[in-house]
Amino acid sequence: MIAPSCGISIGLFPRLLGVVYLLAFGSLFVQVRGLYGARGILPIRDHVAALRLTFGTTIRLRLPSLFWFAANDAFITGCAAAGVCLSLLLVAGLLTMPALILLWLIYLSFAAMGQEFLSYQWDALLLEAGFMTIFLPLVSPPPPLVCLACQFFIFRFMFSAGAVKLTSGDPNWRNLRAMCVHYETQPIPNRIAWYAHQLPERLQRLSTLATLFFELIVPFLALGPAPCRLACFCLLLFFQGLIFLTGNYGFFNILTIVLAVPLLDDRYLGPAGLVGLLPASMPPAPFMVGLVSVIFSAFILLNGLQLLRLFVRPHWLSRILAACGPWYVSSPYGLFAVMTTKRFEFVIEGSNDLNEWQPYEFRWKPGDTLTPPRQAAPHQPRLDWQMWFAALDPTHVEPWLVRLVQRLLEGSPPVMSLFGTVPFRDAPPAAIRLVVYRYHLSAWATRRATARWWDRSRVGMSAPMSLPSGPRAASRG
Repeated sequence: MIAPSCGISIGLFPRLLGVVYLLAFGSLFVQVRGLYGARGILPIRDHVAALRLTFGTTIRLRLPSLFWFAANDAFITGCAAAGVCLSLLLVAGLLTMPALILLWLIYLSFAAMGQEFLSYQWDALLLEAGFMTIFLPLVSPPPPLVCLACQFFIFRFMFSAGAVKLTSGDPNWRNLRAMCVHYETQPIPNRIAWYAHQLPERLQRLSTLATLFFELIVPFLALGPAPCRLACFCLLLFFQGLIFLTGNYGFFNILTIVLAVPLLDDRYLGPAGLVGLLPASMPPAPFMVGLVSVIFSAFILLNGLQLLRLFVRPHWLSRILAACGPWYVSSPYGLFAVMTTKRFEFVIEGSNDLNEWQPYEFRWKPGDTLTPPRQAAPHQPRLDWQMWFAALDPTHVEPWLVRLVQRLLEGSPPVMSLFGTVPFRDAPPAAIRLVVYRYHLSAWATRRATARWWDRSRVGMSAPMSLPSGPRAASRG
């Protein structure tokens, strides 16, 4: 591995990460009351109270969060709004160090108490990158170990994504059929995914092989000399662009591209005139250079241990990495290790007479077969995403989904705001049921003849659910 010169890209990195923080907090801000408010699906206030009752004060070290001190709606919403404001400061290059610390602390607070809705890998990835970035402004220009740590991080992340696909034993990756089902079964397809799904199987198999190439071979270029790292950056930019065009993964693709920026050598960025965007630098003190080098050596070690964990899991290694878990300092990664081959969806329907049922339509996830798949990213519609996870086993209704139904029966405005179409906006229905459908992306001929983007068939439904008390619920039974 060759010691790089990446002072310009490292100097720009906090601002670029500020863009990702802005996307993450902006998306969360418009959903936070419906997800976590007092009348939301999973109120943080109730979660905090339950944890205190069960575990006492010792749980705070295992779930570090500002919400231990306050968990009312105003504070939760204020934290999300503060994240937006701090992100703008970071993008502008103002108060860089305080902004980085506070952004990481606020997002960590949400991740610790976010339960199902903030448990995605890119939430952990943003926190790990955010923690590492706190130390970048301490020394300018950065020592070689800082550059190596940033480049080893993107190598580890991308290589892990490919390694888990092979080590999982999933036959869809080994027989190169993963992309034949991916566009149809991914959490929230977009319109381009419909067209990609129509490609011949030979091309789908070739794109599966290409995915393994981008995730298992290309990352090694990140460890080479400057021309190899430039090639790695360009290939990863192309790969993440394709994923963004054919799916909805929130801010994940943009974050991955930002993580790849330290691959760019100063010789490529200097002529671009980006030096003027960097803060003024002074010769760093030797003590500070040594301290930062030690910190980033620890990051390299943790990334190395995470790589080792992909193949062997001795007890001592699990204990070390488990200690990092609550703080998201180092996390495991690997998307789509096992492919989903069938797409089931819960459709939520309400009724006042148990005869005529009307659906609650989501903004982003599949529902009405005539509605084209939409582009949500870089916005992260967390309820729509979680509905995909809930339908992986449609025979089981998860507790959070029961809470969602309860909120709809109560007519909770924050929860209804998470939907695209609410048939009972003026007054909640007497009963709600969950209908399970199996969905397929329609074929060209079907699309031309019927204008349907999806084909679906009903496979089951739940019994009607109503509130356990209240005059109307009692009378309806």
